[in-house]
Amino acid sequence: MESWPECPEEDFRKETYFCHILDAQRVGWEEEICEICRRFLPACQKEKRLEEAFSFAREAHRGQMRKGTKIPYLIHLIRTWHYTVIMEGDLEEQQAALLHDVLEDTQVKAQALYERFGKKVLHLVVGESEYKREDKSAQETWKLRKLETIERMRCRLGKEQEHPAMRIAFADKLANLYSMWFEYRLTGERMWDKFNQKKKSMHGWYYGEMGKIFAQYFDGCAEMPLLEEYRKYYQEVFHHEI
Repeated sequence: MESWPECPEEDFRKETYFCHILDAQRVGWEEEICEICRRFLPACQKEKRLEEAFSFAREAHRGQMRKGTKIPYLIHLIRTWHYTVIMEGDLEEQQAALLHDVLEDTQVKAQALYERFGKKVLHLVVGESEYKREDKSAQETWKLRKLETIERMRCRLGKEQEHPAMRIAFADKLANLYSMWFEYRLTGERMWDKFNQKKKSMHGWYYGEMGKIFAQYFDGCAEMPLLEEYRKYYQEVFHHEI
């Protein structure tokens, strides 16, 4: 990876600055990943395959923002990588964390992903991708897609071989929940207006069900401490416990 300039100094949260890794202008109140990047960049410089996955994802998601915001989508991918590393995911899992939305949200095809990154990474990305049904609106299919995801997660319960896929799923949902928590503190209930599903209760149902599945799957495992973080964000956004 090219040599990135140093991040702005300690006042970066107050001022507009240019983030080279995101290739975007940033301002202090937006969700940021500066602390994570200080670990992410050396990891990319050390491991070429991780750098390749990030470069691939950055090109595939170029110009994409988090829904209803000007927050670069890459932030979500880097945060998902961060949680995967905390859970001691291997290199291919880390690649999949960065690539987990390319089939669902970009023009990248499965064959291209397989040729570039191999069978395991493709399997993990496919396992984290929703079937969007392009002939219908995202609003129409929201609940169906979430039910399919919940069922897919439940089918993994008790299966040790599904541990990598469950780590990616947990990292993804925890990263999403963190973003909700971060934005909710700034915008309150207005936040739900930007989603395809505008009922807060439905998001609470979905992330609650997913939290229960993760708690059951990872019971007694090294991933358990992150469940407390998941529950914290959930409780502060939805005002009740899982």
